[in-house]
Amino acid sequence: MNGFFRLDVRKDGAYLIVYPPTDGGQPCQPSEVLQYLDTYQIPYDKIAIYNLMKTFNEKKELRITTSSVSRLDETLVFEFTDNFMSVTGRFYPEVEGGKKLSKEDIIWLLNHKGVKFGIKEDTIDDFLEHRMYCTTYILAEAQLPVEGSDAQITYHFNTDLTKKPKMNEDGSVDFHQLDNLSKVTKDQILATLKPAVYGKPGTDVLGRQIAPKKVNVIFLKQSKNTRLSSDGLELVCNVNGHAVVTDRQIFVFDTYEIPGNVDVATGDVEYNGSVKISGNVNSGYKVHAEGDIIVDGIVEGAEIIAGGQIVLKRGIQGMNKGVLKAGGNIVAKFIESAEVVAGGFIQTESIMHSKVQSGAEIIVKGKKGFITGGVIKASKYIDAKTAGSVMGTQTIIEVGENMVLVEEERELLSEKRSIRENLDKSEKIIFYLSKKIKDREQLPPERIVQFQQLSVSINEYKKRLNEIEERLGEIDSMLSNASKGYVNVDDVIYPGCKVTVASVTTYIKAETKHCCLVRDGADIRVTAYK
Repeated sequence: MNGFFRLDVRKDGAYLIVYPPTDGGQPCQPSEVLQYLDTYQIPYDKIAIYNLMKTFNEKKELRITTSSVSRLDETLVFEFTDNFMSVTGRFYPEVEGGKKLSKEDIIWLLNHKGVKFGIKEDTIDDFLEHRMYCTTYILAEAQLPVEGSDAQITYHFNTDLTKKPKMNEDGSVDFHQLDNLSKVTKDQILATLKPAVYGKPGTDVLGRQIAPKKVNVIFLKQSKNTRLSSDGLELVCNVNGHAVVTDRQIFVFDTYEIPGNVDVATGDVEYNGSVKISGNVNSGYKVHAEGDIIVDGIVEGAEIIAGGQIVLKRGIQGMNKGVLKAGGNIVAKFIESAEVVAGGFIQTESIMHSKVQSGAEIIVKGKKGFITGGVIKASKYIDAKTAGSVMGTQTIIEVGENMVLVEEERELLSEKRSIRENLDKSEKIIFYLSKKIKDREQLPPERIVQFQQLSVSINEYKKRLNEIEERLGEIDSMLSNASKGYVNVDDVIYPGCKVTVASVTTYIKAETKHCCLVRDGADIRVTAYK
């Protein structure tokens, strides 16, 4: 039982009587006594009260005033916890025949302060039975919301396409075993959906609703070569091929095979699946595919864009106009005088005078394993044998920020601004025409058509804005969780290299061997190769 105090009114004045705690209870604090006396404007000697309550093991008393103290009723002091999740109260005994609190009195006091929900009548009954003073009681509690759960998609095929080419014993890269495709078969279940479960609201002690956390609601989406089950909980494959996941949507592709070169005989190639080219891709031609692109020969000053991976078994001689862009990984024998962008990793034996950026890592290994000239950027890390050259060729190396996502974010923000401008113009015209219709004015046929077309456009604009906002949120989350990155050089990094790690830049002024460059606060630290 906690220690407590009470006032006793006698002929010669009012006495403060204090009781020690029992059975491990908490002692009463002088500050609580002083607050009580101040509330009822009872004069006292502060120092005398502190001396009285320093340390004691039995009941003690002190005359605090010779003035007359009128009758005081039993008292309840309570407070709300943060966010009105509960109400706690402490009781103090009556003085000189004062009235004791009843259950109705306590509930009335709570209601008077706005408490409308969760009153604990059993706790009130417990106090009334035992009347323990200077003890905290929980008099009301909120009902917490029942939290829901996010929707979850389970994929039933390999979604980890991070398999890298094997290194041969002689240090070269084996480009013959590059089967990184997620193979699927007809009637195979590609994914199953566990639907979102919505939470149930709670109520705080003031009777206000407490909303549960928002759940992430997603659905399986049907695409070409797939079908949904009747309940929408399974996505099934319609053909033999391979699957790719892009923004939680599954695409199944088959492959377009070109037995020779991409040249005047084929023209530019655009395909909604994967493309396998047995020959070369000549300068000036384009190969665009929603899936993967595999080229057995050499790529010259051509443009290769893939939604999935790009594999160049001989490499690219870009002639300062060649372009490689992949939503996934890029693997090439060599990269020279080209612009290369990959959403995943990039692996090659050499990079020369090129602009290269990766959403993951860049690995430059093999017999050569060098980076010379150009601008090389990776989100996670860059690992090479050598960087720069003995001639001091300017080479810019940056890690620690996903440049692919940054560029996508920039493009989405630009599109968002454009859509909002168009939406604003369309809504103003719709408002004008709607007013005409409301005023029963006869619109010419072309205005009616315009009204109908704008109504459809506005819905499309709003739908696209929602998609953009969702994707921007995902990008923001991925960028905020990005690692700082590092630059790993097995042999030597030469002067002339500019290295940036997570926005901190240094210039290499002397040959540095077998090293790893990492960010350390506002500086870049050189450590041993890892």
